[in-house]
Amino acid sequence: MVRHKLYNEDHYLKEFTGIVLSIEDNLVELDQTAFYAESGGQKGDKGTLNGEQVTDTIFVEDRIMHVMEASPSFKVGDTLNGVIDWERRYRIMKLHTASHIMEYFLWKNFGYMKRTGSTVDDKKDRADYEHDKRLDPEKLKQTETDTNSYLAEGHEVVIEVDENGIRNWRCGPVEMHCAGTHVQNTNEIGAIKLKRKNPGRGEERVETSLAE
Repeated sequence: MVRHKLYNEDHYLKEFTGIVLSIEDNLVELDQTAFYAESGGQKGDKGTLNGEQVTDTIFVEDRIMHVMEASPSFKVGDTLNGVIDWERRYRIMKLHTASHIMEYFLWKNFGYMKRTGSTVDDKKDRADYEHDKRLDPEKLKQTETDTNSYLAEGHEVVIEVDENGIRNWRCGPVEMHCAGTHVQNTNEIGAIKLKRKNPGRGEERVETSLAE
């Protein structure tokens, strides 16, 4: 079963304690965790458990498993101190939030395009769309400008959970279902850059990165 997801209660939680429920080779399951497991296109967290390196966090069926760099020294029943690689997580939070805003202005400037896939890590967000011709560079630049203007205005990000447990993400006029981690206000993000790629016939990719 899915254990207690502390990151759902506080996206800014950097450190926590958890009890080891199981160890399978280098996979560790805890009774609760602030580590986000890869899902919905968002990469899993890295960090440490009792100072030992966690290189990824994944779902194995419906269990959150911490992927250890080496076989852990601790055992089932031990209480561990978990620490998120916060710099990496915070960049993912910024990019994930920015990608939703970007898509709103992308559709506003190009018209609706069906998203066929997306991935976000600490380097960039990659979103693929059905589109039968090259994205117009002027419109893409306008999308970048519109997004950056909106981010700088400082809009609050609200996440609400409905009666079915579905997490609804909202920022001004932008709304969607999303269970990922996000910043609380767009002014935390700074500016972004957009880049067009062509992953295959009939598809266009928009890459969002932080302008640093």
